[in-house]
Amino acid sequence: MLKQVIVFLIVTALCSISTAQPIGTRPPKPQEKPDEASKKIVAEVGEEAPAFELQDQFGKTHKLSDYEGKIVVLEWFNETCPFCKKTWGSGLLPKLISSLNEQKTDVVYLAINSTASKPKEDVLKGGAEFLEELKLETKVPMLMDYDGAVGKAYGARTTPHMFVIDTDGVLVYQGALSDDRRGKEGDKAETHVLRAVTQLEAGEKVSPSYVQPWGCSVKYKREGKSGRGGRGPLGGRR
Repeated sequence: MLKQVIVFLIVTALCSISTAQPIGTRPPKPQEKPDEASKKIVAEVGEEAPAFELQDQFGKTHKLSDYEGKIVVLEWFNETCPFCKKTWGSGLLPKLISSLNEQKTDVVYLAINSTASKPKEDVLKGGAEFLEELKLETKVPMLMDYDGAVGKAYGARTTPHMFVIDTDGVLVYQGALSDDRRGKEGDKAETHVLRAVTQLEAGEKVSPSYVQPWGCSVKYKREGKSGRGGRGPLGGRR
């Protein structure tokens, strides 16, 4: 009996030693939460619009801050997209730009090209030639966003995908150009952009501030790929 008690005490002591915290070591740290600042941030209506600095087809640099005190309209653009071809070719977008230029408040219209389905030089050349052939009275700046950083910051999904920023730099509308996604109304279609700008001019709240966008998916650059485009953050229909 005494022998059994001694064996039990020895085994118990060995177990205590094996499970004890080694001297001079620290307990493992709890798993750290990812840095809040590193999380993907996408523009929301009612919040300050993300800043950007991009060059247009003429080599001029545009910063959002350059247009402080003005209303800024952004269109995500791809000249090879059938929806962009129709909205521009029908005269709807040229008519919209003309109407915006008649507003009391200065309105700046910028087309942003995040297409990366082909080499950057080809994207620049194709978009510039398309806008040039329209023979617009006022040249429309096409800003190159080949790495897609600005498009993803705004959550641009389709071409076209429209954004309206007020004179305080706040995003007040984002979404569809109009409700005429099939282009049956041509340049007679009423646009959500002009409606939003008119509401701003009247001191009214922009409503609705979001309408589901339609068009081709933005052909963002795929991670680790060069000159090959991918679908936008949430995709779009073509």
